[in-house]
Amino acid sequence: MRQKEGGVYQISKQIEKDLASRSNGLSKPQRIGLADIAASVLACGSVNTTELSSILPREVKDQESSFRYIHRWLSNDKIDPQSVMRDSNQELMELLSIRGQTLILMLDQSKIADGFELLMVSIRTKERAIPVLWEVIETQGEIGFDVQEPLLREVAKRIPKRTPVILMADRFYGTPALVRLCKELQLGYRIRLKSNLTLLHEDTPLSGVDMGVLKLHALEHVLLCGKVLTNVGYLHEPGHEEPWIIAMDAKPTRHRVLDYGLRWGIESMFSDLKSRGFKLTDTRLKTAKRLSRLLLVLTTAMMWAVSTGWVEHSVEPVKKS
Repeated sequence: MRQKEGGVYQISKQIEKDLASRSNGLSKPQRIGLADIAASVLACGSVNTTELSSILPREVKDQESSFRYIHRWLSNDKIDPQSVMRDSNQELMELLSIRGQTLILMLDQSKIADGFELLMVSIRTKERAIPVLWEVIETQGEIGFDVQEPLLREVAKRIPKRTPVILMADRFYGTPALVRLCKELQLGYRIRLKSNLTLLHEDTPLSGVDMGVLKLHALEHVLLCGKVLTNVGYLHEPGHEEPWIIAMDAKPTRHRVLDYGLRWGIESMFSDLKSRGFKLTDTRLKTAKRLSRLLLVLTTAMMWAVSTGWVEHSVEPVKKS
């Protein structure tokens, strides 16, 4: 039975009310469970199940019962994070684009537990980012295009019509396949390239290293690895060990190369999830599906915290008489 007093319950009640207003496919018990666990995460700032069970707003005979409740929720295969996030994704994108802003999406990978990697698409909000969709894969290596493609296709379905979008991605993702997919999905892009990739320009083969030697800062209509046309900008600022070689959908300029710096929002988000925030890497969960549901809990908590901040900043200060 749900506990109906205390600060954690009050937070959970508001989160549950918000979840109930959305089309997310959650039953009422599933919705309440998500709200209770997310509120507990916000209260203790950790994914440690023992800590969460000690403050979970449930009326139980002992802490072990709360512990089992959390694990049952995380083990529920009827809870699909991608489906749950659909309505929230669309609302967030509409909110961020309402003033004609370009949506900045970021694609990146991070280790979240021993033997498990997270492929994440996030959306930039101010200096940070909020998760949009993700896949957790049991692997110790890089997650390839076979996982990237369906994830990005699903994200593209959720973008409001006629909303400008730019996808940022690091050099591991600088492949002809990803550039081709961005073109197909009509996504703008700033994708960093490895310096040794072949760039065929006006029948002349070049590499990123050659661009630096020849002081070529912009190339248009370049055939990337002989497979897909793109534009490429080059920038090597003093004091930086390596240049930025950026494939892009627009005419290459210094300013557009610097757009790539917006990608760092996802690094701040990973820090929020891990070392500086919820300590995700401390979890003892050992299945991809449970880890994915735990990320749904953390995303719900982050969304609630960020949206609360938006409301606060939108309120005009009281003027002193």
